[in-house]
Amino acid sequence: MSVLYLSGGGGKEQTREIDRVFAGELDGGKPLLYLPIAMDPTKISYKDCYQWVHSVFAPFGITDITMWGDLRGKSLKDLKEFSGVYIGGGNTFNLMHSILQEGFHTLLTAFKEGGGLIYGGSAGAIVMGSDISTCEHMDENAVLLKGRRGLSYLDDYSIWCHYGGEQEPLIHRFINTYRKPVIALSEETGLRVENGRIKVLGTQPAFVFDSTMNKEAFEPGGDFLLAVNLPD
Repeated sequence: MSVLYLSGGGGKEQTREIDRVFAGELDGGKPLLYLPIAMDPTKISYKDCYQWVHSVFAPFGITDITMWGDLRGKSLKDLKEFSGVYIGGGNTFNLMHSILQEGFHTLLTAFKEGGGLIYGGSAGAIVMGSDISTCEHMDENAVLLKGRRGLSYLDDYSIWCHYGGEQEPLIHRFINTYRKPVIALSEETGLRVENGRIKVLGTQPAFVFDSTMNKEAFEPGGDFLLAVNLPD
């Protein structure tokens, strides 16, 4: 059974508990795959990204990490060499563009359906949702990505990262426009998703907004089930 991890972004101290739980599920006999491709390497080098991801997971004994800065020519066989995939944050449009351009969404979905372990932080979490328009208030679409469809790994839910209460009018506008339910994550909130059941990780609650904008909070340590076949 596949397991997904999502975090709302933030620094390594904010995501420490989420990262610890994820690291504890990795197969120690295989390396972790890190994808920094949401980042603009002209602003933050992939070398710096690699050093950062090591600093995140080394405290939990995860030091065998492979980084792919380019998805061209990759195969499912390549993916199966890893204990899990960590998709880092950055610009969501850049990330989705790269995933779609190289057909990597097909490989990643096959990896997931084969029992693969996937972690998405910030932009990496947003692309797992049903619609990536939840990033429009913070990310520039410089790649001119036309579609907004995400990977839809959480049924019809879209993911809102870096959440703060002052953003609720933006969430309401998103729901009014797209008729999608939203799971909102602060920078200290994460999720573990397995077989439709979601456990809240971190130090702050996750907030679920249904398609009629009703809001429900789920505290760390609590869990809830994904509602399926939600109305448009």
